[in-house]
Amino acid sequence: MKIMKDNEIALVKEILKKLGASEEDCELVAEATIDADLKGFTSHGLGRFPQYLISIDAGTINLEDNITIEKETPAIALINGNSGFGQAVSYKAMQLAIKKAKELTNNIFLMDVEAPRVASHCEPGQFVIVKMDEKGERIPLTICDYNREKGTITIIFQIVGATTEKLNHLNEGDYLHDFVGPLGKATHTDGLKKVAVVGGGVGCAIAYPVAKKLHSLGCEVHAICGFRTKDLVILENEFKNASSKYVLMSDDGSAGEKGLVTDALKQLIEGGEKYDEVITIGPLIMMKFVCQLTKEYGIKTVASMNPIMIDGTGMCGGCRLTVGGKMVFACVDGPEFDGHQIDFDEAMSRSNMYYGFERHKHEDTCNLFKEVK
Repeated sequence: MKIMKDNEIALVKEILKKLGASEEDCELVAEATIDADLKGFTSHGLGRFPQYLISIDAGTINLEDNITIEKETPAIALINGNSGFGQAVSYKAMQLAIKKAKELTNNIFLMDVEAPRVASHCEPGQFVIVKMDEKGERIPLTICDYNREKGTITIIFQIVGATTEKLNHLNEGDYLHDFVGPLGKATHTDGLKKVAVVGGGVGCAIAYPVAKKLHSLGCEVHAICGFRTKDLVILENEFKNASSKYVLMSDDGSAGEKGLVTDALKQLIEGGEKYDEVITIGPLIMMKFVCQLTKEYGIKTVASMNPIMIDGTGMCGGCRLTVGGKMVFACVDGPEFDGHQIDFDEAMSRSNMYYGFERHKHEDTCNLFKEVK
């Protein structure tokens, strides 16, 4: 008697469901069992199914579909399968592993995108425009790293709105509708002998390729990175490898030294460090005070206005700002400008206009994914 694959799967699912297994476990076990037979692994195919029934009856297979995490760090997790189906436990553990591979730290994610043409031309300081689908919004994301040989671009993003939420739901092998770049002007690196790179929060993802490029050119790089708490620290080892001096700061003192990046920068300057230039990338308020500090000491300072970009082409006008009394656009004229000439108060006021809208769209998108599950 010949039975079609779909019928076999349906039969196994029906039996397990009547025994009390969850819908997800029924699907996973049925497909894995039939797939094993089709690939010649009969020891784990339908021939093993009667043993499953005996084990369920004896209570040695637990039909509860919840795995528990016994111990967890940002990089690893110890999983207790609670005597569930091996196929289901393995799948759920792998999904967690995939999530951890993407998540650098709390709500901050890393993604490698295969884009050979972009990778072959990009430089530190530039960005790409990402579009999830045909009707999706365009968002600018700074290039964190690139591999010209593999043809990949590394992006790091924080979930703050609808599009970044959708972006985080992509898995390996999925496609983006648009990935346009490189855009913007590359960071000026020629002739610099000693530079302080000051990054804050997710802005450190933008600061890293700049530090890496300068370091590779023989420049002495002092990297100062600030975060609210230890759970938000990213790229620590990468910065250590791309700098001569690495200073880690946190608001609560849980990582590195307690204090602000301006505290560390001031201490270095007053300790005798002479910088050709300071490059700062991070929250607007942080960059404002970094630039105020360096102005006191007469140190040329470049600030990246990537945080205020929206469309990336200059058409929306959302990233316009005043630099030296003139109106410019961060996406087409920058994103880097003379930090001592930027009107930060105006830029901060403009960026706050979109906060409520993005929060609402993010909530709607989260609810949509919950409905899909």
